[in-house]
Amino acid sequence: MGFEISVKHTEPADWAMLSKHGWGDEWANGCKVLFDVCDDHFSDEHAEHYLKWCRQADKVTCNSKAMAEIIKAKTGRDAIVISDPYEAPETDPKCHAPVLWFGQAKNLTDLWPHLEWLPQLVICTDCDHPQILRWSPANIELAFKKCGLTVLPTGEKLGKSANRAIESIRRGVFPVCGHLPAYSELGLGTSDIVGG
Repeated sequence: MGFEISVKHTEPADWAMLSKHGWGDEWANGCKVLFDVCDDHFSDEHAEHYLKWCRQADKVTCNSKAMAEIIKAKTGRDAIVISDPYEAPETDPKCHAPVLWFGQAKNLTDLWPHLEWLPQLVICTDCDHPQILRWSPANIELAFKKCGLTVLPTGEKLGKSANRAIESIRRGVFPVCGHLPAYSELGLGTSDIVGG
């Protein structure tokens, strides 16, 4: 589309697209800055970084309407919402055990309260454990072929997107989701994950 993309910050560029945290001022390198916010870090150890870059960026983008509201409340900036892309092929629907939980290992804390009541469970994530399927493109494919439901309990952060629910739906697997504004936009969300 006429754009040249580079991950090197030493080359001159028109725009720097910055996401998350763990990087310093050198990435801006005198060009315009787009700062992408995909999680609510405005009240944790990364808050100063997020506040700074929301103030300094030429444009701010985010992953959900709820996240845009959080950004507006915390920084006064209007963020452009960019919905998650479809990554998976669309497949026929199914509904059976076992159930699948997938996502980043840091979000496993949302699953812990339900573990005892989900005996037929496959966990696919980015950590090594004998009872966990280590995430890879091939392993998530295997998990979706084996499982017939996903469980997606939620935590306190309300700005998350519906990416895992959307991926589940496209894979033909019904997502049993906790409450999240992005899930309610899809007509999903329950307080009873196990019952769901």
